[in-house]
Amino acid sequence: MKLDEPRGGIPPLISTPDDFATAIASLKKGTGPFAIDTERAQGIRYSARAYLIQIKREGSGLFLIDPPPLAEMMPALAEVLATDEWILHAADQDLPCLTDEGLTAPSLWDTEIAALLLGDERVSLQAVIDHDLDIQLAKEHSNSDWSQRPLAPELLAYAALDVELLVEAREVQEKRLKEAGRLEWMKQECEHLLNTPRKKPNPEPWRKVAATLRIRDRRTLAILRELWWERDRIAQEQDLGPEKVLPGKALGALAESRPSSIDDVMKSSALRTKSRKALAGDMWKAIQRGRATKDLPNKTAPAKDGLPDVRNWKQRHPEANERWDLVRPLVLNRAEVLGIRQDILLKPAIQRTLAWEGWDTLEDMISVLYKAGARPWQIEEVAIALPRTATAGKPAA
Repeated sequence: MKLDEPRGGIPPLISTPDDFATAIASLKKGTGPFAIDTERAQGIRYSARAYLIQIKREGSGLFLIDPPPLAEMMPALAEVLATDEWILHAADQDLPCLTDEGLTAPSLWDTEIAALLLGDERVSLQAVIDHDLDIQLAKEHSNSDWSQRPLAPELLAYAALDVELLVEAREVQEKRLKEAGRLEWMKQECEHLLNTPRKKPNPEPWRKVAATLRIRDRRTLAILRELWWERDRIAQEQDLGPEKVLPGKALGALAESRPSSIDDVMKSSALRTKSRKALAGDMWKAIQRGRATKDLPNKTAPAKDGLPDVRNWKQRHPEANERWDLVRPLVLNRAEVLGIRQDILLKPAIQRTLAWEGWDTLEDMISVLYKAGARPWQIEEVAIALPRTATAGKPAA
């Protein structure tokens, strides 16, 4: 069965105080959890705010809410949504912008996490609905500009389908998790997600462009860094996605060409269009800062987990490398036995931390894993796979 729009029809976009008050009253009369999703304009707008919030509750109906004009009324919605569980798919993508609207979940069910814990081969929303409910969702507008108004009926239908079947999917998943003995895993994962602080922004986002173009010269990296942050300033000022202002590859090409004058900047192939040439003055100022700074970046990015690059452990930290060669295959094997991905059993960063720290006893192992962020179910499953002792002690830096 294929579903092109919600079974109750396409709901209207709620953008007036009166309509919003009516929606809140309806949500109060409903029962059970709230199926929730958001639509943002990532890549199109600089802001990561929600430009649409979709909510469905049994006995209430399905509502499409337009947050920007209703910002002052969000506390009333927050009060209602705080009364029961939220069901989302890939909740880590939606929770930050919902929090920014003052909306906080009392508890959570993430259908993507459930699918991962069940070992499902595909875990997109469409795949989950297809697998568990045998319904195919029509999903064709994920890259649309959700900040535009009015929103076409086909966009409203697309957005509504994101929450149309979440309650039913949750019921099936709960049954499957109980049968697999993994419902407690699900509770721990959702609680962890709900209580995890928001991820800090990458302090060196320009490194991705440098890696793609294999830029290793420190002065060129400094110029690229300054160009990146200048573009970011412009993007924020204009509320445009940074890639809309100037693609990252163009920034890298401009940095590599090492212009010596604004004329060189104007002639650069990176600024071949009229709109890009209008940025020449700002880009030249950034290049001058990069040429003059004494704060040169390192050739390579620092490790995200604060540990040395694991590729260098064999030569520089042989004891840690021995533990890494022990931990990695045993975790992978245990994940295969459980039928889940190894990064779901234990994130690679936590695996590296365990190998780096080492352990003398089971208590040591549990302590290292717990401090690194492993959940109790993960610690239990990893403890089954690993030996009770290993060479302990942090290697010399």
